Amino acid sequence: MFHVILIWMVVWLALGIAAVAWTMLCGATAHWGEKEGLAFWHTFTLCLLLTPLAGALVVLAFKPPRSGRSLAETASRG
Repeated sequence: MFHVILIWMVVWLALGIAAVAWTMLCGATAHWGEKEGLAFWHTFTLCLLLTPLAGALVVLAFKPPRSGRSLAETASRG
């Protein structure tokens, strides 16, 4: 009987570790999305419900377009 309790403890511990790892991946993806201009909580929720990979694809798809001009051209007034 005691070995059954130990097995259940190991299963719950493994599930807890997987949940923490999933949440950390979602948080890292949402942080990356926030640096790219997306809302943190929207990206985090998307990652949590779908997968962090789907969140990464959304971040890559909605990257703001980069200007083709150089920094000197954008900083000058003339």
